[in-house]
Amino acid sequence: MKHIAVSGSPFERGAQYGETLRHDIRDFLSDHVARINIVRRDPLTLKEALSMADSYIPHIEACTPQLAEEIKGLAQGAGISYREGMLLQLRREIIAAGLECTAFACFSQEGHAVIAQNVDLAGRLTDLGMILEVRTPGEEPDLLMYTHVGLIGYLGINSLGLGIGLNMVLSPGWRAGVPPYLLIRHLLHQPTLEACKREIGRIRRASSRNLLMTDGRRLLNVEMTVDNEHVLEDRFLVHTNHYLHEEFKRCDLVSPGTSTYPRLERTKDKLRQYGNSPAVWQIEELLAYHESGPGSLCVHQDGNPRKVATVASVIMEPAEGRMRVCKGYPCRDPFYVYRFERRRMA
Repeated sequence: MKHIAVSGSPFERGAQYGETLRHDIRDFLSDHVARINIVRRDPLTLKEALSMADSYIPHIEACTPQLAEEIKGLAQGAGISYREGMLLQLRREIIAAGLECTAFACFSQEGHAVIAQNVDLAGRLTDLGMILEVRTPGEEPDLLMYTHVGLIGYLGINSLGLGIGLNMVLSPGWRAGVPPYLLIRHLLHQPTLEACKREIGRIRRASSRNLLMTDGRRLLNVEMTVDNEHVLEDRFLVHTNHYLHEEFKRCDLVSPGTSTYPRLERTKDKLRQYGNSPAVWQIEELLAYHESGPGSLCVHQDGNPRKVATVASVIMEPAEGRMRVCKGYPCRDPFYVYRFERRRMA
């Protein structure tokens, strides 16, 4: 898996990213409009996609100005327009609805806070998976992220011991705003969970998501609609693609017959078998779990790129500054360990 490190000011970091992956970014952008049209029900021209992205840009610039600067740098480095750089951050919102990812948080047998998840996405994205290390100046934490070519946010850890994973939930009202992938990137620049919660409340969100978060001591589950959020704290958290909070169940757009419900129960059952404190090898085993029905956690592509498949598995131990990442199907492909090359743990 590609592993790149960027440093300096936000613009400089973006420019380094864009220059390093210039050909990959340009190839991706030209592939069915960043593969949006592989998944989207109604295909778009690049001009139409850029017009849709335009309404998001003022919110990203207002709420997360440093990320906007980084995207400007990425665009310059890759030799694409600023609008095209923004489109790469917004493709998930432009594709619209779809159910993705199984995630859980627990304390491992070794006593480490862990967030683990399968990254389940449509559109043949396995080849785009990469590790992005962001080295920041001053006292701001460094970041280590799993993301995709051209995207500056997704999931990951910071050098102060914070970690964030995610999965899709569907509520009404998606709108122009800051997409959750960029929201997570912004949150990873924060020093504490409390600061993250404040920023979640401040920023205008474009779409709904669920976040799993830890600082190495506490485990939080943050369910979000575009307007509201609910925080659950426990020693053991599992989430798939439907809302768990009673207030949010009323606005849940997920139908009862989808795989989200059996995947939730299967994950809980398997973790109970490990005493809710699995060893790392047991977490890998769980993420690789198969069954013939909808409770399978490792989801294989059946030849239809519009359907979701597992493109990666990620196990984060943020307090240890470590991520284990499998590119592809965890049932057959190996996990590799990634650490901060410049580690500045608190």
